[in-house]
Amino acid sequence: MSTYQRISCEDHSIFELVIIRAQSMKVVIEGKLVRIKPINLITQKGTEFLIFVDEYGQKQRFRADLINIQK
Repeated sequence: MSTYQRISCEDHSIFELVIIRAQSMKVVIEGKLVRIKPINLITQKGTEFLIFVDEYGQKQRFRADLINIQK
């Protein structure tokens, strides 16, 4: 796994807005385009993680800097 890079303020704001509105969004994770429903953005030991429900209804946690928002 690569070294953590802080996400941009723009991406952080997008995640927060989608969470507040309880919406879903398209992102690229591990090279795959997927639709997720973000439910929380947390920081643990200086690393931001996005908590989301995936296309199959499974709750997941993934490093936020490894998620590419499709704008």
